[in-house]
Amino acid sequence: MFKRLGSYFLTGCCAIAIINVIPLPVSAQLFNSAVDQLPASDQATLRSGQPTLTGEKGSYTARVLVKASPEIVWSVLTDYGNFSKFLPNVVSGKILESKGDRKVVEQIDSRQVFLVSIQSRVRSAITEKARTRIDFQLVDGDLQSLKGYWMVEPIAPFAGAKPTQVLITQVVAAQPKSGTPKDVFYNIFKSSLRGTMGAIGQEAGRRMQ
Repeated sequence: MFKRLGSYFLTGCCAIAIINVIPLPVSAQLFNSAVDQLPASDQATLRSGQPTLTGEKGSYTARVLVKASPEIVWSVLTDYGNFSKFLPNVVSGKILESKGDRKVVEQIDSRQVFLVSIQSRVRSAITEKARTRIDFQLVDGDLQSLKGYWMVEPIAPFAGAKPTQVLITQVVAAQPKSGTPKDVFYNIFKSSLRGTMGAIGQEAGRRMQ
């Protein structure tokens, strides 16, 4: 004979627990956003507002997480003519050709290397895709090769929620022209990437305000 007592049924000296399975709300379920897929250390860095940078020997992936809308981030990444106003080391930027989502952009950088001011020019072919991705490739300039892309990914705090942040990712591969010490080039290029990502994050935040 069974007697119900709370959430238990008693029979002799034994108790059988009845476990009710209550589904978790969507907000409490595992959320696998683009940020959540990264290593824990990278997640912590991004959520603190700092950029991350991985890679070596000219091939890198840089990221930054910003509190801004995708539209604002896109406006920053495609503001080619005004890069010199918010990107470090950029002294000039202009659109040379524009045909729909395809453009040719020229950018001139200047930086100090061992107390010497060095200026470099890069002309890139750019393809913009649905306000989510920008592909670029060198067509002329002071590098042997340059190719990569930008990604714009809205990030929500949990599944089903409205995005409140944007993950900006740049994947790039670059090699110097013959005669340039590669180790020096890699160090300078990697350092400039970190500075660029930080500056883009700051500009997106400024425009959001």
